[in-house]
Amino acid sequence: MLSCALRRVCFVRVGGSSPTNVIVGSRRLASTSNTTEEGSADDTPPADAATVVQGPSLLTSTSVYRPSPSLFHLPGLRSLPFWTAPSSSSARNRVAYNDPTVSAIVEQLEASFDDIKKEYMAAVVGAGTKTDPDAGEVAKPLEPDYDVNVRGGEHATDALHTGTWDWHSYVLSGQRQPKFAEHCPETAKIVDGLRGAGQLFETPFSFCFFSTLQPNSTIKPHVGPMNLRLRIHLPIIVPEGDCALRVGSQVRQWEEGKALVLDDSYEHEVWNKSDGVRVLLLLDVWHPDIADVERERVSKMFDYAKDKGWIERSYHGRASS
Repeated sequence: MLSCALRRVCFVRVGGSSPTNVIVGSRRLASTSNTTEEGSADDTPPADAATVVQGPSLLTSTSVYRPSPSLFHLPGLRSLPFWTAPSSSSARNRVAYNDPTVSAIVEQLEASFDDIKKEYMAAVVGAGTKTDPDAGEVAKPLEPDYDVNVRGGEHATDALHTGTWDWHSYVLSGQRQPKFAEHCPETAKIVDGLRGAGQLFETPFSFCFFSTLQPNSTIKPHVGPMNLRLRIHLPIIVPEGDCALRVGSQVRQWEEGKALVLDDSYEHEVWNKSDGVRVLLLLDVWHPDIADVERERVSKMFDYAKDKGWIERSYHGRASS
């Protein structure tokens, strides 16, 4: 399991003159020895990787919702359940703090809504595609890649969701999926174009996928693994009826073509109690408060753990919605 692997990372000395401190439930790393409590000098990671330290005890079981990621917590980041105001809001700025990075991503995604929806309809639904069985040409839809039969993970069917929830992933645990790019080249191009603006490709917690939630389906309350990311929803299809999400104490409904930005390190849940399907493009971006050097060091920490075999390269512990 990834959680065990990360705890082993916590026993490793990490060098660097000004390391990034990430909080996870484990021990403080030694800072003066080349050996580890569990391992040898061979386990010494790169000098410019991030440092994982033990966090303090925290208040629990209060009636106030706060970020509470299951694995990592980087202190000092601005924090809100939602980073976008609803269309009915009189807020002066649609994006929290008028943040330029998040605002640019929201604008780019919304400007690309028609192209993204067109590719979803063609690649997943099959609308508008041509087939000629006599000529041996049959348009095959993009197959979903969320395996509901996998047990024990963050999204095991008996642990997280009920009903039917399909994924069609472009970025899966930080890795691009060629089949998606083949079926949805324009969407892949749009997402790739966001990398300079903060697209999160470099960690096992990085995802971008079409999330299709069928009628009478729910995703139960849970928290994401870390607060290093923000999660963006671009609604493709929104049914009429009771279909919404809760983040912290706030409940929102999606609007087609209007990006919604949330912090999934808050407790959140999703439901579709309508008679129609709900579809969105979900993607993760770095939290804008995390500096480039911190991103690099966090990424190297994960690379080191994967090289050691402490994190499976095809890790499928995903975050939801």
